[in-house]
Amino acid sequence: MILPSTPLYQAKSDAEFRIRMIQHIKTAYKDILGKDAALLDLPNGLDIVQSKIQQRLYDISNGEIDFFKNEERREQLAA
Repeated sequence: MILPSTPLYQAKSDAEFRIRMIQHIKTAYKDILGKDAALLDLPNGLDIVQSKIQQRLYDISNGEIDFFKNEERREQLAA
């Protein structure tokens, strides 16, 4: 895979890349994420935000867009 020659992709470690990626997401998707952007600062923030976005897509599409496995969907509905 060829990566763009931008500072985001020139990280020297996974941790540095993660920090840069979170900052990029906060900047590029601030209008979509709104207050949920603050969740990205949590240790598992990327997973939380991903789950929230997947749930939004599911709700908006009336269930036609479903990225969750069946077990995950049952857990979401039970919570």
